[in-house]
Amino acid sequence: QFVQGYIADSYAQLTQFRLLTLYTAWMIDTHNDYRKVRKDIATVKVVMPQVLHDIAWRAMQVHGALGVSNEMPFPGMLLAASIMGLADGPTEVHKVTIARQVLRDHRPSDDLWPTRHLPKLREAARAKYAEFLDLEVGNL
Repeated sequence: QFVQGYIADSYAQLTQFRLLTLYTAWMIDTHNDYRKVRKDIATVKVVMPQVLHDIAWRAMQVHGALGVSNEMPFPGMLLAASIMGLADGPTEVHKVTIARQVLRDHRPSDDLWPTRHLPKLREAARAKYAEFLDLEVGNL
């Protein structure tokens, strides 16, 4: 039964990766501008080696001792996953690219920006508790 869990996990992960890849290809075709799809391309480059590693590892687990032998392709797939993480630059570089693009595209709500939000809260508290503040100051 646990083998079925490995198969289901691998299928789900592979399907997610396929959809991400198709979405990225669609974005490239739609925008035809590298700057607009750089985040999506970097995401594919980060996710791909991890998906390959996870699926190859599960396949090795399912096949047991045979899975780590030269009879099966899984050890080579694990090595390929490690190499793919470095082929177009280290994964960490792509993660920095993703983070920069996400943060660049994100704009916080004006009401929730700390420099504007805190003074509004302070004024609301003063208005709500003004009479109590006056009483306390008067008692000093």
